[in-house]
Amino acid sequence: MPVAAAFAHRLTELATTGGLGAALRYDASLPELAARFGDPYDCGRVHKDSRWPHAFGWGDVWTVFCRCRRLRSLSLPTWHGELELPEPGEEFTTYDTRVTESALTAALTAAGCRWETVTYEHIPGQRTLEVAPAPEVRVALVLVDRIDRIDRDQPPAADWLLHTVSLWGYDHPDCPEPDRTLPDDGWGADTPDRR
Repeated sequence: MPVAAAFAHRLTELATTGGLGAALRYDASLPELAARFGDPYDCGRVHKDSRWPHAFGWGDVWTVFCRCRRLRSLSLPTWHGELELPEPGEEFTTYDTRVTESALTAALTAAGCRWETVTYEHIPGQRTLEVAPAPEVRVALVLVDRIDRIDRDQPPAADWLLHTVSLWGYDHPDCPEPDRTLPDDGWGADTPDRR
């Protein structure tokens, strides 16, 4: 399978199941993912004055976890041209992420996946294919009309290109307060918020 086609296959998996494999999916447990893929690197706070939600990463997968240590969102910066993704049984696999809209929609169609196209008037040259792999869970596949989003002098591409991929959910209930009597779990359970 060509490298870009392999990434289109992974995107189809994400769009149809809400996950990249069985483990890396919406509502996944941070400790379970760390046991499977190794400790994540710390990407920092999402909000300046609050420890949670907090961003972590494995390879080029950027994730956000709530204080209950459940995955609330993930994103793939596909504009880089290639990404390293964690794989079961392997360390990482590098994928060519230069996927065109026609290749992406063909892969989604072949998998029986339906999507809604979302555009915003204030963001020209961009559209999003939004998929609902499960109730209250969404995958956004953002497409752009130019490789270089800043250089508006270059002509638009005939076949738009994948720019970013994200997964998120709407259904997360309020988390219980963390148990301050437990020892630090390595991800800041005992680190109080600044507020």
